Amino acid sequence: MALGLVLAASFAVAAAWVIWQLCFSRLSAFPGPLAARLTDIPRAIAAASGHVDDVDRRRHQKYGNAVRTGPNSISFSDPSMIKVIYATKNAWRKSGMYRPNDVLMGKQRMSNIFNTQDNAWHDKAIRPIRGFWSMSKVLDVEPLVDETLKLLTHKLDQRFVSDGNVCPMDVWLSFFAWDVTANLTFGRHYGFIEQEKDVDNLITDSTKGLYYFAPVSQIPWIDYLLDKNPFVRIGPKPTLTGVLYAFGVVAQYQQEIKEKGKPAGSTEHYLDKYLELKKTDPEMVDDNQIVNWLMLNILAGGDTTSASMRATAYYLAKNPGNYKRLTDELDAARLALPAQWKDIRGLPYLEAVMQETIRYNPGIAMIFERVVPETGFTLPDGRYIPAGTNVGINPAVTNRDKEVFGQDADVFDADRWMRSDGESTEAFDARVARMRDVAEFTFGGGNRVCMGKALARLEMYKLFATLYSLYDIKLVDPSHEWKYHDAWFVYQWDMPMTISRRQRL
Repeated sequence: MALGLVLAASFAVAAAWVIWQLCFSRLSAFPGPLAARLTDIPRAIAAASGHVDDVDRRRHQKYGNAVRTGPNSISFSDPSMIKVIYATKNAWRKSGMYRPNDVLMGKQRMSNIFNTQDNAWHDKAIRPIRGFWSMSKVLDVEPLVDETLKLLTHKLDQRFVSDGNVCPMDVWLSFFAWDVTANLTFGRHYGFIEQEKDVDNLITDSTKGLYYFAPVSQIPWIDYLLDKNPFVRIGPKPTLTGVLYAFGVVAQYQQEIKEKGKPAGSTEHYLDKYLELKKTDPEMVDDNQIVNWLMLNILAGGDTTSASMRATAYYLAKNPGNYKRLTDELDAARLALPAQWKDIRGLPYLEAVMQETIRYNPGIAMIFERVVPETGFTLPDGRYIPAGTNVGINPAVTNRDKEVFGQDADVFDADRWMRSDGESTEAFDARVARMRDVAEFTFGGGNRVCMGKALARLEMYKLFATLYSLYDIKLVDPSHEWKYHDAWFVYQWDMPMTISRRQRL
């Protein structure tokens, strides 16, 4: 009898909660899937599927520009909301979805500049190094990019051009992206290109960490039971491998300088720059702070740029018209190789290809979640979003907006970034400025925008100007479709390609 009463009471409470969520929730004005109104589990399942970008686009097509994705979360598809949610001043703080990206070392939980929810701490920590990331300062490390580019082209010639072997292009572009990041950051390669393998499983461990992060970030308290519990830690450990690697390199490099001094005439890399700050401001800058700064490079430098690099090679192979316009432009430019930024920054079709890649296949393709501030927020249509609600935008959604990018926004076509026949200069400039403004959200927005976007552009532009000046790069089977998994960063694979030397005019 007592058990029956308990069960009946439990059922009544559960039923009342469901009715409240469906009919009286503070977010009941926002449409969305029925299950999403009751639990975050559908969000986690979508993230685990590896195709949450498609899921988010379909949701907005069905439910409109503001979709309820969980009991306390809303997704937006209106590009005009970007500057509202991701403002520079009075920035909305990041939600708890980023917390699983913390590192647990012993009993100490370490946040980083990327995932901290404390905007004041973030701004204070980033201030000393912000000036290093403008394009004018990034160009200081261009010789280090050239070193890695020469190493890559040597290996491509040796392994695939001379012998005619099929190149797993996804693998080699990942090797380049990670090795060039290491060279710019530490003044040394990880060794992926030279050894032709994933050295110390750095890429594998990073990928596993993000495959874990993507679904767990949608129900972040689960991380306390899995990776952050004090007893038996379950699953991959996001960013731990990178943190341990960075601590090891910082200690080793400082010891080398102490014993041998810095090599004369060497190019200053980011670790050099940060160690100088340690000398000038020892009270603020210690090895922990330096590693926190270096993690910005390690966390995003390899994975995001390699995603965009793979997408560029794949979609050029899929679009012969875009491919030919690019190679014709490069031939006419008669570039010195490796391509130099001063020579390629003004090439309009190279710019068009890079912009279209960033738009069509953003390297990060999940919702950048923020928390509505204490004042709450009222949408232009009058709907009110209470304080504490998690809201955000997925660039994979806004980058396909047909009002901004045209009715063919679901098609890759670099020509959209070029002036059309009969289009006035003023109309073209306005159209491209609007497209660029939305597509730039791929790098985040406001006070948390990715500082490394100038560096990413430098690497990508130089890489493809060099590769497509030297080689014909094509899919073995033009009808072949790659595979991908969206796990915050987008991972693509299965890109078998042939590489042959081009006849440069």
